[in-house]
Amino acid sequence: MEDQKRINSAEAFNIAQTFPIEPMFNKVIVTLNKEEVDHYLVLSDNIMSEEQYVVAFGQHVHNIALGDKVLLDIEKMMSKEINPENQDEYITRIKIDPITVDGNMYALIEDRFIKAKYKN
Repeated sequence: MEDQKRINSAEAFNIAQTFPIEPMFNKVIVTLNKEEVDHYLVLSDNIMSEEQYVVAFGQHVHNIALGDKVLLDIEKMMSKEINPENQDEYITRIKIDPITVDGNMYALIEDRFIKAKYKN
């Protein structure tokens, strides 16, 4: 799989205008931008940024607009699993429902994982 493209607010809003999937109920589809440190992209496949952009949401989601920059509760999204290679060790992973559209991957999450949104 090729490297995930980092999406900004304007791009997220443009993507949202023609996004082909509409989530149900309280689900939200957000970008999957990786963490940046001092404006440099962290070159690790497992560093998801807590700041993401909304590209679609269900009819029971309120106070969110397309293209909004939101702050996710990454800790609530994590699940602990036993390491298959070492039964005495646990692995912590971010649990999301991935969706691929036009070669870009997005995450389908519940709105309860959104802690806050940034003011425009």
